[in-house]
Amino acid sequence: MRKPLVIAGVGLLAAGIGGGVAVGSARTHSDPARERNAEARYTAAHRSEATVSQAGAEQAALARHEGKISDTHLENEGHGLRWEVKSDDGSQVWEVQVDAHRGQVVSDQPDE
Repeated sequence: MRKPLVIAGVGLLAAGIGGGVAVGSARTHSDPARERNAEARYTAAHRSEATVSQAGAEQAALARHEGKISDTHLENEGHGLRWEVKSDDGSQVWEVQVDAHRGQVVSDQPDE
């Protein structure tokens, strides 16, 4: 009769660990598909206007926060054309905006 209790306990422990992984991975969860598609369309339409390449913008962002790039796209939210680069340093996802003409970092903050 003890074996079923041990097995059930191990199952609960595994479920708890799995839940922790799911919560941890939610931190790097990507934007909704509709938003990603709109960003991709905008980037494709305006890539030729950017003096700074996507790779150049990613290098500028990684100079601020080493890690893995999870998203890069062009945007213009009233401040001129910018590359938005999201990088994950393992403990925080960062949103770094790089001026698409000068290559300067113009915003650097935790991603919301």
